[in-house]
Amino acid sequence: MSDISRNCNVKIGDVAISIAGEFKNSRREIQPNYRPFLKNGKPDITLQLQRRVGLPLAGKKIFDSSPIWKLYRENGTTVFKIFGSMSGLARALVLSPELNHADLYLANPSARFLDPFYGPTMELLMINYLTLGRGRGVILHACGIERDGKGYLFAGESGAGKSTLARLWGRQKGVEVLSDDRTIVRKKDGQYWMYGTPWHGEAKFGAPGGVKLENIFFLRHASRNAIQAVTGAPSVTQFLKCSFPPYWDAVGMEFAMEFFSKLTAAVACQTLSFRPDDSVIDLILR
Repeated sequence: MSDISRNCNVKIGDVAISIAGEFKNSRREIQPNYRPFLKNGKPDITLQLQRRVGLPLAGKKIFDSSPIWKLYRENGTTVFKIFGSMSGLARALVLSPELNHADLYLANPSARFLDPFYGPTMELLMINYLTLGRGRGVILHACGIERDGKGYLFAGESGAGKSTLARLWGRQKGVEVLSDDRTIVRKKDGQYWMYGTPWHGEAKFGAPGGVKLENIFFLRHASRNAIQAVTGAPSVTQFLKCSFPPYWDAVGMEFAMEFFSKLTAAVACQTLSFRPDDSVIDLILR
């Protein structure tokens, strides 16, 4: 079984990340939700683990998401200080301007918390790479499923019913639930594709596959099932409510807005009002 005492490679959203570091005394196993995403290949990003007493200097504070993380910038370098006020957990993710290399500094890490997958580190790395680097995509609060080679995306804020739908779809034959909470959407060869991620929700679905995106549904609880088309600005607004864009970066936000605008023009979007039972699956398949 893989562990982080030696190099490992993961692939999330068709982005390959090589994780390297000399931690010979650590044999902390990779978290179960990341194990299906272990895959060798030429890396798009190299993440170097660094053991260090004290975290690197950060520069000017740009964004504050306390108590989890704060963002700083200096001379084109981006620094996320993560768990800075929590003894034993503090770490800093330092991104190069090109976003093809990152260093994760672990301040006096205990054997328990050497894990680079702990906390929001990998998500922050991916958000920046997708919206500001070569990744060209977004991370959404969404359940994604594949059926007959087609991808169906169910987007919604917390409590909208993503995990409920994931469980309902999970009982269907010929269906793979790629994610029940966070799904990546990228443009590939002129078409939009969606991918599962390790960052699952309550239903704990997270698969490494990808599929062409066929339909988008914005979720809404209701006493009866109904589907209604939505286009234009309202659909872009819906995506902003249930996405993870880089609010701290004007260029990244401009990319996200343009991405959502083109996505909603290319892929059919509907509002899905639903009851939490199998009848909603029947409606969608019809």
